[in-house]
Amino acid sequence: MSFESKDDVLTLLIHLGYLGYDEETCEVFVPNLEVSSEFEAAVRLNGWN
Repeated sequence: MSFESKDDVLTLLIHLGYLGYDEETCEVFVPNLEVSSEFEAAVRLNGWN
């Protein structure tokens, strides 16, 4: 599998259940606290703000 754009990555994460998608606002969101906590840990581990 190859990714040609960031949209491809977001689509995969949505299909896997790591992200949700709100059709009304056309926004991607973190669906639950467990995934949100892991996302925050990954961001901090990599030194991102």
